[in-house]
Amino acid sequence: MKKYPSLLLRRDLDEDELRRIVDEAKKGDKDALSQVCSYVYSRIYSYTFYRVNQPEDAEDLTSEIVLKVVKALSKQRGNFHAWIYKIAKHALIDFYRKRAVRRETSLSDMSHEVADKSVDFAQQALTRERLRKGMHGLTEEQRQVIILKFIEGYNNSEVAEFMGKSVGAVKVLQFRALRALRGYFSKRGYESKD
Repeated sequence: MKKYPSLLLRRDLDEDELRRIVDEAKKGDKDALSQVCSYVYSRIYSYTFYRVNQPEDAEDLTSEIVLKVVKALSKQRGNFHAWIYKIAKHALIDFYRKRAVRRETSLSDMSHEVADKSVDFAQQALTRERLRKGMHGLTEEQRQVIILKFIEGYNNSEVAEFMGKSVGAVKVLQFRALRALRGYFSKRGYESKD
């Protein structure tokens, strides 16, 4: 029996519990390290998913980020979430730098068919794809705010801390990003049903 609950499904994990598990992982507890890896993967995947073009790239990049977290865990100080998102941000920068150097088309760069024909799954996939395309028109900081706030579920204070900005600056970025997304979707006929 594991001595830590599954973190992969727990988005409500409090900071004290997370800190305890991270501290145990730093001391070499393999079960705690495994839980930290699962927790980081679950937090970072959607962050990368909405910033790269293919789910496979998001999976590979998220795995790379988890590995970087493990390698640097002993040096981690301060807010754990801010630290992992900083690592993710730098990994994304490296990912796009490498992409710019080698402009090649592969089969994975082509669009994929949805294997599961259920309407719900297909609708979710379509919605995610539309959102990802809409976010390409945003600035890097606007994308980061949208992902952290609405996809990851952090509040404005947490987003501000992760990004090193004031809460007011985060609110302005959020407002401009939502306005741009609203314009993008209305131009394409994806009007809200509200």
